[in-house]
Amino acid sequence: MDRKERMILILLACLNFTHILDFMIMMPLGNYLMPHFNISAQFFSLIVAAYPVTAFFSGLMAASFVDRYDRKKILVSAYIGFLVGTILCGLAPTAGLLMAARIATGLFGGLIGAQVLSIIADVFPYEKRGRAMSSIFLAFSVSSIFGVPFSLYLANLISWHAPFIFIGVVGIVVVPLLIRFIPSVSARIYLPETVKKKT
Repeated sequence: MDRKERMILILLACLNFTHILDFMIMMPLGNYLMPHFNISAQFFSLIVAAYPVTAFFSGLMAASFVDRYDRKKILVSAYIGFLVGTILCGLAPTAGLLMAARIATGLFGGLIGAQVLSIIADVFPYEKRGRAMSSIFLAFSVSSIFGVPFSLYLANLISWHAPFIFIGVVGIVVVPLLIRFIPSVSARIYLPETVKKKT
């Protein structure tokens, strides 16, 4: 792989790291959040479920129209919305606002995973996709091995707000690099009707 391809993989892996860590860190933070907000385990479970449920519905709705637009624009827009939601989670003063922030984060986060994989499929030739995919999914392992323990360390050292702010800060650094290095990919060139016209 050349330098440009490696840069794309590093940036998408960093994006995936923050995206996955935001989802994974909620459950371990229960010991901090439940006494802080004085909420029950049942209500906390709803807060945890807010992200995956809203991500599912946003991904399902986006599937009907997202291929009409540039994948890079969708990815960057969704990632910025995701980061705003994550930072709001870290700043939430009440359990209700934390729930609202998790819902907002899930709405944007549901678009990210599919766009990352689509960009990999569009940018990398067939013979390089296996290596590219493995590099992207390495972020899951790094989130589990490093991200979660480090986030809990920050929570112990500072407060439960710190892991969300940490994710937000890393994401803010990544966004301008995504804009700079990720190529624009118009999904419309792959639509069946376009292919028929070319043939």
